[in-house]
Amino acid sequence: MSVVEIPRSKNFVKVSIIDTGARIKGPMSMLIDPPILEHNTNFSGPALSFLIEHERLGRRLVYDLGTRKDVSGYAPLVLKYREAFSFHPTKDVHEYLQDGGADLSSIEAVIWSHHHIDHVGDPSVFPATTDLIVGPGFKETELPGYPENEDAKILVSDYTGRHLRQLDFDAESLGLVIGGFGAIDYFGDGSFYLLATPGVEPPRFTFMGGDVGHHASQWRPNQFVPLPKEVLPSPFGIEHIFNIRRNVCPCAHFLEHVGHGAEVEPFCGIRDGHPYQVDMAREALKCIEAFDADENIMVIMAHDWTLLGVMEFWPKPANGWHEKEWKQKGRWEFLKDLGKD
Repeated sequence: MSVVEIPRSKNFVKVSIIDTGARIKGPMSMLIDPPILEHNTNFSGPALSFLIEHERLGRRLVYDLGTRKDVSGYAPLVLKYREAFSFHPTKDVHEYLQDGGADLSSIEAVIWSHHHIDHVGDPSVFPATTDLIVGPGFKETELPGYPENEDAKILVSDYTGRHLRQLDFDAESLGLVIGGFGAIDYFGDGSFYLLATPGVEPPRFTFMGGDVGHHASQWRPNQFVPLPKEVLPSPFGIEHIFNIRRNVCPCAHFLEHVGHGAEVEPFCGIRDGHPYQVDMAREALKCIEAFDADENIMVIMAHDWTLLGVMEFWPKPANGWHEKEWKQKGRWEFLKDLGKD
């Protein structure tokens, strides 16, 4: 089922997913509402990054840099977040790239989906020829960085000595809208689009969602992808107590906790006060439902742990996700987080 209308193009990019090794641990109640996950006190998600390669043009981008290996290198204000959330990455993204054979001088730009601690990494290790691309309003609200501004969330070293490009969707999108989001055709050939997802900071497509959502229960089930009566294989394993038959999980169990009639509504939403603009963030999350339902689009959020056992990572490409059925295999894995004995 095709739900989202995307301009047709014969061009494509190669996408590789980089698992930075970080596992972010913290209370799910800070991110998700209603508190049906209150029994699960630890949000434990990855901090995924992406390498985008336009092989015909010989151009490369990196989307998000995950967390820094040297956590002490963050601005002091940002380190306060570690009082609630912890993470211990073993490598920086640039090290994964180099280990996989990518020359850092070949990276045209680093794109920050937003400037949270688990996405900005350390851009300073990239050569000066690598641009840093940020979203609308960034320069006005986030500059200068630390230490010039003691209350800054980013560092002066993140952008010093390189081109800091702030996207202007009004001017650069040329009126193009995809799935409810303003869209910039980055390479100008329909192979890769940057979408404006405010509030947070035929062909096959990959939607790199950053922090539009943190847990799949925030966009699933929905009107396009209703909760089935049963799930095979069971997300709990072959012989779990929830199963009605071997490796078959009944979904009525989950409706006991979220309410009957919720088969076509996401179980959870965004908690008040978490994003900068919560109403806009909720609108963006609602738009994700159509992308998630489209059989030609693979939605990958930066912290979606449910896909870790399904996907393949850099240096392997993700372009074969459709043939390998990643979408189908990972769709209902999040249900195991909702299970209560």
